[in-house]
Amino acid sequence: MGVMTTNITLPVPKAAVVSLVLCSVFAATGLNAQWILVDSVSFTDLVPAGEQCHISLESSPCSIGVVPACDNLTPDAEAAVAIAPGWLRSALRDNFRRLDETSQNLHAALIINAVYPYIDEICFEVAHIAPEILSASGSTDVLLENVESLYAIDSGLDYADIVDYGGEDYYSTVLYRVLEGEDVVELELPRDIYYWHIVHPKLHKETPGYINPATGLPADPPTGVFWRDFLMNHNDTGYPLLRTCLESCSVLWKCQQNTVDNGAVGALTQWIKDVMTFQSNPHHDQPVRIYHQHIGTCSVHSYLTSAAARAALIPAAVTAMYSDNHKINEFWERRWIAWEPVNTFIDYPEGYENWGWDVATVFSWRGDSFIWDTTERYTDVCTLDVNVTDSEGHPVDGVKIKILSEPCVAIWGSTAGWTGRDGHKRFFLGDNRDFDARAASGIGGYPPVGLETIITGSVAGVRYEWNVTLPGTIPVTGVSPDTLPANPTDDYRLVVEYSVPSEVLYGKNFDDRNRFSEPISPGHIDFFICNEVNFNSYIAGESFDAFEIRRDSSGDTVDFVLPASEPWCAVFSNSESVVLTQELEVTASLYTRPSGTEGQLREPDASLALRPGHPNPFSLETHIAFVVPHAGETEVAIYDVSGRKRRTLATGFHMAGEHTVVWDGQDDDGRRVASGVYFCDVRTGDCRRVGKILVTR
Repeated sequence: MGVMTTNITLPVPKAAVVSLVLCSVFAATGLNAQWILVDSVSFTDLVPAGEQCHISLESSPCSIGVVPACDNLTPDAEAAVAIAPGWLRSALRDNFRRLDETSQNLHAALIINAVYPYIDEICFEVAHIAPEILSASGSTDVLLENVESLYAIDSGLDYADIVDYGGEDYYSTVLYRVLEGEDVVELELPRDIYYWHIVHPKLHKETPGYINPATGLPADPPTGVFWRDFLMNHNDTGYPLLRTCLESCSVLWKCQQNTVDNGAVGALTQWIKDVMTFQSNPHHDQPVRIYHQHIGTCSVHSYLTSAAARAALIPAAVTAMYSDNHKINEFWERRWIAWEPVNTFIDYPEGYENWGWDVATVFSWRGDSFIWDTTERYTDVCTLDVNVTDSEGHPVDGVKIKILSEPCVAIWGSTAGWTGRDGHKRFFLGDNRDFDARAASGIGGYPPVGLETIITGSVAGVRYEWNVTLPGTIPVTGVSPDTLPANPTDDYRLVVEYSVPSEVLYGKNFDDRNRFSEPISPGHIDFFICNEVNFNSYIAGESFDAFEIRRDSSGDTVDFVLPASEPWCAVFSNSESVVLTQELEVTASLYTRPSGTEGQLREPDASLALRPGHPNPFSLETHIAFVVPHAGETEVAIYDVSGRKRRTLATGFHMAGEHTVVWDGQDDDGRRVASGVYFCDVRTGDCRRVGKILVTR
């Protein structure tokens, strides 16, 4: 039998991270020895609510194509995602896709031009600042300064050290020293706590930026300053310098309650008491303005405390008790610890009920405006389970649940939460209180107006339930199992391995109207395989038939022999979600059944090798090494993401052994190619290897 070859254009979509594993012939083993691998593709994608991505299968020519759901990233944004640590790429891609091209390129350039050791922190900022803020920003200077200041401050602190870890999932964190009894112990901060509660430049409702301390209004430097460097290295006349207050601290804290003799936490507590007077004053959200005024009540104290703590590498959050008209802080050291410098409350959450309060709800802020429930730390609680369905009984995701306990200083309510895929949200609420609630979604709200009383005189330890039916309906995919034709063919076989590591919940914060994103593991997606006719019915919202149907699947391996030689689609559908986006990872392999006997099949020479470009990513030039297994005609070429050849680097006869070519980032016409993802393609005889190269400008 003659050797079968595959003529494949690189179908690399802009927004799906696609790695092609291409080989002209592969003799499978075991029970499937009659099948020959002709095409394989691996990709990741984000599938937003109401959308789908699919693999298209063609028999002539025999090939796999990918049609992603997320396809609006610019080449610069794609290059930035590829530079990011592996654990941040999905979130970064998600935030980029919600920005326009100008904002994408602006923030991608910040990442592409970043230098060690700042890259991961900058990637995190771009991935996890609300898109409303990124879109409104015309500059990225403050994001760079925020990270540079972080490392500069670290060099002057004895109780904390930033540590960096390498690898594909490279990240940083902080190593602390803590006094426990008579012993000083070293503890490493969890990765996510470091990024969310030290690195993130947003504390509460404020917009990160350069602020004039005298007016509280945005201003360019040097008049405008950002809080991290300003609070650590500036002091108004007559007030102590924060850096000086921390110089004698050898431990983060001494694990003591309610004392300023408590390491860095105690020193910062005393600094707040020294620079602020607790007195009614018009509120301001910007820490540098709050510091310059030196006066205010609990809200501004909490904003300043959070900023000063993060400047001092102490992970901190603003914590709100809206029904009790109070704000405090929490810091993290193996757990979240209640902290209020005004009253020298450290690790004393019971203090507020000891004042005679019946605490209703407590929640803490994250930098992207997500809030999470912390009520259990401050009072005895009851449990409220909220279950939301549409008018036909289907659970509804992304429903905003507002909870109110009067009196309340916030117009919107005491706390809030958002339902997950199962239409459920659990709250922990304080005892001895009355609670009203409202559910709101894109398919309607309940009650029609106002709120409904759901608990009267809450009792600690009791579980309450509020079941809500919304007036609208969510989309439902009308898929039915298909049947095989009378005389199915068996010329082609598709094997799909997929997983859905997480689904992303979005919601809009009541206070600042910013839109957060919260990943939940695992994710869920609908999968099916259908022919072109049924696929078109699915796209049109009509009922259709399909094979290999998987509903609400978090992952599977599907092995399917195509029953007819016609176009087919393997579909990943998120059509039934209202809000949730699904993170998808897929590897698909297409096989064909050859004519002739198995003994005539031969494997391609597996020793053809393509080394990673060095450097990669690059801006000026990269060196690409490849190994030719035997003397013969060889071609090395560069393709862009659309599959168009941009540069031939080598062609003609090559001796067996290792060779190196240099690509200077230009095409065959001598023009510099744009920033983005490119593919190096090496072919010799009947083998081919493809590798990814990143160009940065």
